[in-house]
Parts: sequence; structure tokens; C-alpha cells
Amino acid sequence: MSPGTEHDGPIGRVVGHFRLVRVLGEGGMSTVYVAERTGDFQQTAAVKLLREGLLDAETRARFRAEQQVLASLRHPGIVQLIDGGVTAGGVPYLVMELVDGVPLDEYSRSRGLGVRARVELAIRVLEAVEYAHQRFLAHCDLKFSNILVTPGGQPQLLDFGVTKLLAPAQFGLEPLATRAETRPFTPEFASPEQLAGGNLGTATDIYSAGVVLYALLAGAHPFEAERAQPVELMRAIRHTQPPPPSRRAGGALERELRGDLDAIVLKALRKEPEQRYSSAAQFAHDLRNYLEGRPVEARRGSRRYRAAKFLKRNRVAAGAALLALLALLAGTAGVFWEGVRARGARRLAEARYQAARELTSSLLLDFYQAVGKLDHSEAAQRFLVERSSQTLDALARESGGEAAVECDLADTYWKLGNLQKGDAARSSYARGLALAEAALRARPADRRAMDAAARLRSAVGSVR
Repeated sequence: MSPGTEHDGPIGRVVGHFRLVRVLGEGGMSTVYVAERTGDFQQTAAVKLLREGLLDAETRARFRAEQQVLASLRHPGIVQLIDGGVTAGGVPYLVMELVDGVPLDEYSRSRGLGVRARVELAIRVLEAVEYAHQRFLAHCDLKFSNILVTPGGQPQLLDFGVTKLLAPAQFGLEPLATRAETRPFTPEFASPEQLAGGNLGTATDIYSAGVVLYALLAGAHPFEAERAQPVELMRAIRHTQPPPPSRRAGGALERELRGDLDAIVLKALRKEPEQRYSSAAQFAHDLRNYLEGRPVEARRGSRRYRAAKFLKRNRVAAGAALLALLALLAGTAGVFWEGVRARGARRLAEARYQAARELTSSLLLDFYQAVGKLDHSEAAQRFLVERSSQTLDALARESGGEAAVECDLADTYWKLGNLQKGDAARSSYARGLALAEAALRARPADRRAMDAAARLRSAVGSVR
């Protein structure tokens, strides 16, 4: 700001290299102006002027340190700092990139965005928040008016404010900057610890981002009824559990939000900071889990929940597994049935026996490995191993003492043991070894029986 112009009115003043053109917005501690660069080239920016008389010497030192940190931020989701300083009259200012955008809620509403698109926008906001956190900055005032979305759909965080350094000691400052009472905030989006005057940190932004996501999805604040009563609102934020966003939304949205999204949002809104997501990255990851149909960490789901997610996400693979298992069981049943009916049908029984044996071996190798490439496939793999073990035991009982068949089964038991651990592996190896040794007794010079017995003895020894 040029000397001698500070009392002539704000519009038209020169702050640094920029002339103030018009007011863009006002807050409790500052006013933001649209400004144009003076000099040889044209540039439009947003200039934020802090209120005179609000900053003591210590806070000015923090402000200068934070200017340096803000200047180092390079992220598409964070408004770029262009310049900053202190006027001749001692008023701190920031010059920032002017964003051509609208608040996040207005953007979503005007474009009629569905739940998926809104969640994707929230993920991009959280990515910007995580970037700032990794550089020792917490926003501590996340709200719709500080998240503008450009016409191209890029959300950008505005107004990181002052004295929000997470590691002030690195800049030679005292840690007072992380106390809530040293800075203003917006009660509607404030965390319980902000209202209680407690220590602030990354968890504060997680809570505020949870409020933003709640309102973005449900179309209403978590404590909508208390918004018009400041005292009641602050009491509710500190002590009352909000209803799930699905219940607040109602109608057709209720079913879409119920379950995973309810759990994700409510985890971010927990009263205890340590019970929320540990980072913005973890919060974003859980939202991606929802979008991709994976189990979300917020639910810590049961086996039944995870199995349902797996089946929904991998319908084709799950269907193939079911068909293969049905075919396996059908083949095994055929073996027993034909063996019991009559010796005259032995050829058919042997054919089905061989088919069941080959299918079991195929499941253990090809299909087990194919399922393993899918996410969250442990339950399906365990199921295949257990069923294959049961079928092998049944086939072994019906082997009829034939050396060739016993060698086949011994090899399959060895493969099964390789997929197991501990006692289960030891049991499979032992059963296979018993069959290989029986085949070796019947045919002492049979190279295949010798090899099978050697492999299984080595496997049993390694487990022991």
C-alpha cells in the first residue's frame, strides 16, 4: 500500500504491486478485494487485507513465516499465493490467484450432480488438504465458501488464513499457533475441539471436511435444526451425535447413502479427534473404496459384509467359482454313486473319478491363482482350499489301492499343502505321503511314486 493513501478509502489503494478494484468478500479478520497489477503487464488477483490493530508483534512473525510456507505450495487444488507483505501502516496482506469459480455446494446443486460425482469432488478436496498437511499447514476453516470449483470442475481451497502452522518450532515460533482461541473460525463447520478451545491439528480439518461432505450429500447441515441458535449449535457439535446423512436426506437418496457413506461421514464427525480418520489421505481412500465397491474401513465389516462386497464387485469370477465348485461336487457325487451301484459300471465311475480328480487339481492351481489376483479374495481362496481338501479326502477313500491313482492324489495333496500353513499344511503333506508310500510299496521301481514320496517327505520335514 502506498504511503499516504491508507486513509483515502480502500478502493483505489495500491497494495504491493496491485491496485484494489472492488470488494470480493469480507470476514471477521479480513477483507478480500479484486485487484489489478500496476506496471508493465496485466494481471488480476485477489488481495486479502487483515484488519488493522488485530496483530501483535508475535503474530506478525507467525504471519511472515506462514507466508513463506504458503508460497511453497504447488497443488492444483490450492489457490496459489502470488505475493504478500505488510503495508507501511503495519497491515499484513496476501495476494492470491483469483479463482473463477463458485462454492462447492452451489456448483454441485446448479449442475445437478449425483452422489458419485459429489464424492469424487470431495476426494479431490481431501487430496489438496492432505498436500497441505504434509507441509505442516492445517486449514482449520474448511467450508463451502472456502472451496471454489472452476468451470472445468477443479475444486480449489482458498483462505488458509494465518497462524495455522502445525510445526511452528521449525520456524522459530512458539506452539501457541495451534490453540483454537488464537484464530477465528466458522461455528457451523467447526470441530468440537475448536469450540472447546483445544489443540488443533489435522483432525480438525478431517471433522470440517466431514461436515462439508455431510451437507454435500444430504443437502442439509448435520445439526440443521440448531443452525439458527448459535448456543444450541455449539452444544450439539460438542455433545450430540448427528443422524446419519441418509436419514437427513430421505426420499430416493436415503437408500443410496445408507450403509457405507453413512459410516464414512460419521467416522469423520466423531467427537474424539483420535477416533476420526488419521489423515485426509485415509479419508479419501475410504471414499474410493466406496466408489469401487470395496469394503470401507469405517464399517470394519464382518465376513458376511466383505463377502457380499467381493461377490458384488466380481460377479463373473464368483459365478465361475460357483459353477466350478458345483461341477466338482457333481463329479465327486458321480464317483460315489457309480461305485456303489454296480461293478458293471466301473468304466463310467473311473471316468468320472478321473474328471473330478483333474478338476480338483485345476482348481488348486489355475483358479486359485486367478482368484488371488482379485482384491479382497482371501475368503474365496480359503473356501476353495477347504472344499478341495474335503474332495481329496473323499477321492482318497475311493482310490481302490491303484498305484497310478494314488500317485495322482499324492501330487494333488502336495499342491494343496503348498497353499496352506501350519497344521493344515502338515496334515495335507502327511496324507499325500501315505498315498505315495502305498504306491511305492505296490511298485518299488515306479519313478513317479519315488519322486512323489521324496517331495512329500521334504515338505513334511520343512513344516516340522
